This record gives sequence, C-alpha cells and structure tokens, in this order.
Amino acid sequence: MKFSFPLFGVLRLMVALTIAFAFGAALAQDEASALRMVKSLGLGKNLGAMSYNFSKVTQTHLGVASKIGPQKADEMLRAELAAAVPKYQDQWDKNLAQSWAPLMTNEEFASVASQKQQSPHFAKFMSLQNQAGTTMKTKSQSLLTTVMTEALNGELAKSISGK
Repeated sequence: MKFSFPLFGVLRLMVALTIAFAFGAALAQDEASALRMVKSLGLGKNLGAMSYNFSKVTQTHLGVASKIGPQKADEMLRAELAAAVPKYQDQWDKNLAQSWAPLMTNEEFASVASQKQQSPHFAKFMSLQNQAGTTMKTKSQSLLTTVMTEALNGELAKSISGK
C-alpha cells in the first residue's frame, strides 16, 4: 500500500493536535485543582503585604512622607492599596495556580487543599514552594508593579490635592 505525502501529513497533524488538546485539557484541570488549593490555603493573600512592603520604600512614597509626614503617608498608602489589591487578586491567584499546576497532580492538590498539614502530600507541597515562588515571581512581577503603581499614583495625587 502506498501512502501519499499529503495524507500522511494530515494524519500527523491530526495526531499532533489530539495530543496537544489532551495535554491542554489536562493542564487546565491541573490549574483548576491548583487554584482550589491556592484559595483554600489562602496562598494569594500576600498580594497586599507584598505591595505595601515594596511600595513603602519607593521614592514616590518617601517623597509623599516627607511632604505630609510618615504616619499620614502610611495611612494614605494603605488606603490606596486596600482599593487597588481587590481589582488584581483574582489574577494573582490564577498566576499562583499556574505556577503550581505543573508541580503536583490533581489528587495531591485536592489532598493538600482539604487536609492541609495532615495531607500525605504536604511535605511535597512544602518542598516545592521555592520552585513555585520562582515561577510566580517571573509570572507576576508586572502585576505587582501594576498594583503598586496604581496605589502610589493615588497616594501622590491625594497628597498633592490635600484630600
């Protein structure tokens, strides 16, 4: 039996697309499981604290503090972050889930989410935190910058207008 090249090429393409679709579906399931774990453990709650810690040492915040005083500037910054963080929290959590998704299985995510420290997979979870953190840093640096910029711009504008 002789195969024509175009038919063989189409078959290869169909096999490749099937494998890609299956991999994509599995990755989406892993991300959904990872997101449930992220939310269950509250892993994304650090967005506000990280934004605050990095924002308070910027030239913008220090300039506002020198103009209106450190306590008032700190109150303004915290208020601006309280308004900005919720807008970006879902994306932060999704980025965390994407960072974790390739590291554990759906079953492991579910176990850690429900059993927490009692999970037989908790030690694995703990051992992978640095790896997930490194990926998260790369994936979310621009998002953190966006949150900080929004808050610092609001703080600066309010310090100038006196509000």
